[in-house]
Amino acid sequence: MVLKVVKVERPLLKILVCDDDPADRKLVRTYLMEVADREIVILEAGERAEIQKALDRGRIDLVLIDNQMPEKSGMEWLVEIVEKQTAPVVMLTGSGSEEVAVQALQEGAAGYLPKGSLSKEKLVETIDAALEKWRLMQQSRANQEELERLANFDSLTGLHNRRAILHRLDEQLKRVKRYKGGLSLIMLDIDYFKKANDQYGHLVGDEVLENVAVLMQQNVRNTDSVGRYGGDEFIIVLPETDLSSALIVAERLRKAIETAEMRDSGGDTFGITVSQGVSSYKPGEDELALVSRSDDALYRAKQNGRNRVEALP
Repeated sequence: MVLKVVKVERPLLKILVCDDDPADRKLVRTYLMEVADREIVILEAGERAEIQKALDRGRIDLVLIDNQMPEKSGMEWLVEIVEKQTAPVVMLTGSGSEEVAVQALQEGAAGYLPKGSLSKEKLVETIDAALEKWRLMQQSRANQEELERLANFDSLTGLHNRRAILHRLDEQLKRVKRYKGGLSLIMLDIDYFKKANDQYGHLVGDEVLENVAVLMQQNVRNTDSVGRYGGDEFIIVLPETDLSSALIVAERLRKAIETAEMRDSGGDTFGITVSQGVSSYKPGEDELALVSRSDDALYRAKQNGRNRVEALP
């Protein structure tokens, strides 16, 4: 009979211990080395340069830092680490001041531990609580980011949705009213999209919308904003752009879409075209007026044969 030895991997925890007192660092290190249920990598720092170097080198799972540090206080380090979302921070203090504890927690510390009551059990308990608090905070942040994504982006194309693109337009209108400069808007509509949907099916239609979204993003600047206005209509907000420059962008985009190959469910290729309406901001206009003029220009493009760009100055 052969016995198979299974190696159990212990979780790895990388802890940065910041204290200018070597004796205090040694005590913390001793307690941490006695922890048996996980593998702990201990980094030590006693001065500002050492702390910064450790933080810059990469992954840190937890920071234990004394409030009384030379050159830069533990509280200042706490604020910086919390702002950068580097790792959870547990504040250590020799005084056991309630005022320091309250301030540390208000500044975002995940835990607080007076050195006077330091023990292995208390240290491990505080670290575990801090790690769990950090995990919950990160999960909450991820959930919030997902909610914001769902609230602001179109699930099919990944573009700004109607609400978000109009908000971006409103922001740019406020900017141009305050600081002057140019602002233009393109409204784009896929020609005969319903016929394509009926002929090739809705799944292919969805792929067309996705492809058009990609082509739009590839043919505008990073400072421009592209959004799905509804159905097969899209809006492109062009900051610092006059009408003539916006027409160049629209024409470049029209050609890119006209020459792109779409594929049906059988792999055969087909083409699509788009119509576009362009307008530029006039003093005193609000977002609805600018959108309305772009929509009127788009209607003119459709009336004049589609696969074209029209503008209303």
